[in-house]
Amino acid sequence: MLIAFRLLVIFLAAIPALAAVNDALAQGGIVLITAVLVGLSATTVPEGDLSIIWPLLRRVSLATVFPIAWMVLQIVPLPFTSLVNPIWLATTAAMGEASNWGHVSVAPGATLRSLSAYLAMLALMISTAIVARDRKRAEMTFFVVTIVLTILSAEVLIAQARPFQEMIPPAGSAASDMFVATALLATLCNCAVAIMAVERRLSRKETGESSFVSLASRLGPAVIGLIIASAATRILAPSLAIAALFLGLAALFVVAVFRRLGFQPWPATGVFLIVAGIATAIIFPHLQSKPADGIAGFAASSSTEALTGTARILSATPWLGNGVGTSPALMAIYGDFGSVPQAPPTTALSIAIEWGWPAFAIVAALGLHVFVFVFRGALRRGRDSFFASAAAASILVVLAEALCDTSLLSPPVQVIGAVIVGLGLSQSVGRTSRLK
Repeated sequence: MLIAFRLLVIFLAAIPALAAVNDALAQGGIVLITAVLVGLSATTVPEGDLSIIWPLLRRVSLATVFPIAWMVLQIVPLPFTSLVNPIWLATTAAMGEASNWGHVSVAPGATLRSLSAYLAMLALMISTAIVARDRKRAEMTFFVVTIVLTILSAEVLIAQARPFQEMIPPAGSAASDMFVATALLATLCNCAVAIMAVERRLSRKETGESSFVSLASRLGPAVIGLIIASAATRILAPSLAIAALFLGLAALFVVAVFRRLGFQPWPATGVFLIVAGIATAIIFPHLQSKPADGIAGFAASSSTEALTGTARILSATPWLGNGVGTSPALMAIYGDFGSVPQAPPTTALSIAIEWGWPAFAIVAALGLHVFVFVFRGALRRGRDSFFASAAAASILVVLAEALCDTSLLSPPVQVIGAVIVGLGLSQSVGRTSRLK
């Protein structure tokens, strides 16, 4: 079983590499190589760690397998006219052919490339979860991710100087969405490092092993990173993203406080979900910045043409969607004549167009399920809870940010997100703990 599991990790990492020859995936070559290397390194992990990781992954298996199943459904030819996209029936009719066969996706090739990219991210997440079972490796991985995110945030600050203004896209543009996400995640990770330093100071003080120098060596860089990330967030992030950040910070502090008070995981999780749900229902509707219906109103920066084209596509989107990875082609078709083709203004709208509304609801629910699992894991941990709490807070922020920009569609953000989630899953259960 364990040997088969190791081979599965390597297999998932290697499949997308075969598609890297395609120009659409060339920009993700580094991502694919990283997934292969980390997958191969998983073969050196002790079998005891794999026996802990496997039950963890089974708990979130529905969230990881559903996207694969849905994209396969969109790719394979189907003989049911009620399921296939109407474009295939219209095409066969125009060519004088009588056939009921077709695809859910309007561009099966684009959906296949999206499936390959997803398999790469899944392999990276699983590999990170395996490698990060060791707390030293987990800490090193988390510090490296935090440093990378902080450097990207510092780049935003440097770009404010006139000689370096071309370093990053201007604030408010779709190209700057990646820097918004990295600034938010940098704020969360640096805050988690600060909490880690304070908690270890308190625990060592209780045992008489406290050291002010050790506290300063960890807390000082975390505070500096937090200042840099907060400044970058203030420059780039829209109101909804900032509200999502406060929600993520609340998750971090709730875990820290409830653990100190000895709250049980399920009651603490229920209290947080209720309070966060009420706050979201009250605050988020007032943060709509666009005169559009539904989730399109949360788009932080988008032209009228993009919103209009998106509305047209959504009005004609079948229940099973148009195919993952097809929204750029659809925007070119449904956009206004003479306008520059654009992608949908937010990740949420892209999912609704490509996956369909039923799958959109399922994906949102599965994302919330992963958050609850990791959040409970952080509350359940005896120590080193900050890895899982940072992952839970990151999931919450990314899910909320998907409503206002396209940052989650950026490969760098996907890589960082896969590593953080894998780290959080791995550290949501201690070596002597059991899943409940």
